[in-house]
Amino acid sequence: MFSSHSHSGQFCMHAKGTLEEVVQSAIQRLFSTYGLSEHMPRYKPEQLYPEESHLTTMDLERMYDQFLQEAARLQQKYSGQICLLIGLETEYFGLESIQYVRQLRRPHRQSIWRAATTTTAAAAIEETSLPSPSSSSSLSSLSSLSSTTTAPLVTLPQVQYIVGSLHHVHGVPLDFSQEFYLKALETVGNGSWETLFREYFNAQYEMLQGLEPEVVGHLDLVRIFFGAIPGCHHHHHQGHDQEEKENHQHQNRLTEELWGLVKRNVDFVITYGGLFELNSRAWKKGLANAYPQRDILEYILSKGGRVTLSDDSHGPEDVGMFYNPELKGYLEEMKIEKVYYLSPNNHDDSRPYPTRASMATGSFQHVHIRSIPLASLKFYQK
Repeated sequence: MFSSHSHSGQFCMHAKGTLEEVVQSAIQRLFSTYGLSEHMPRYKPEQLYPEESHLTTMDLERMYDQFLQEAARLQQKYSGQICLLIGLETEYFGLESIQYVRQLRRPHRQSIWRAATTTTAAAAIEETSLPSPSSSSSLSSLSSLSSTTTAPLVTLPQVQYIVGSLHHVHGVPLDFSQEFYLKALETVGNGSWETLFREYFNAQYEMLQGLEPEVVGHLDLVRIFFGAIPGCHHHHHQGHDQEEKENHQHQNRLTEELWGLVKRNVDFVITYGGLFELNSRAWKKGLANAYPQRDILEYILSKGGRVTLSDDSHGPEDVGMFYNPELKGYLEEMKIEKVYYLSPNNHDDSRPYPTRASMATGSFQHVHIRSIPLASLKFYQK
């Protein structure tokens, strides 16, 4: 069993437990491959969530660098028990975010945080305005800063893959709370869910083009609180009759224009070889199925798109959440016979499934895509 998307309370304010506890839970629940994909930093104060009001953007950078180092330690410590992949989940606030992610993917990226071993050094860091990751002067600025510290810069572990996700539209978070979702509806959509969805899928396309993520995260997250919009609701299929099934399949049915945007996004991902995650956390949010919902998944499958599995865990108790029976049943109902997962490319030089490795974006430089028959998966059951 595997998952490509996870978080821990050690590095994410709305999650629980340490990263090592998440890994130990994955081992106990017989996962063979597990992706560690904490959120990338955000670089402007207005992009912080309310739960992060006590933090600064510098704190987020520090936390992310510490995550990479801890993930690498765990990767080594548990190498005989589980294959751990080091990744990140993207944030997207516009085209500048593409440069941020590319910088985070850069080999031999260095961190100043472990270098601050004295009070003087720590004060120097706090008083220094760090350049943005897209700045060409970043390395020289860091080198200058390191001269005030008592230890050398730390070279950080390589990011092996990214989960390409969108959590905001025009800077307003969609999934933090129902309140913020309705705010996005008003400020971004001018009260129209169709407009909000259009802005979401257009921003998603920009992100996909700029980054070519190995895994596309919760493709239709914009549906998360759709049922809170006055006059709108989700359909929940209980399997009683054909009419109910048909209603379920058209959960907040997309307009013709929106379908065009979704198809454009899906087709692009298929072109470069990315994977679409089936994200089981959607059930925790009250949706009928894992992201993406049935209508979009049907289109992905009809075009030969490849799906992977993600629990999007936010702590050790979430590992394998809803994999059995919900996710297993969803896969069987959709007649998916095999699923795909990422594997480190240092195992061999072959690429079992085609991808378009891009030096510009960094995609598919450090992982391969492999497959496993659905019948061979051993689903964890609580």
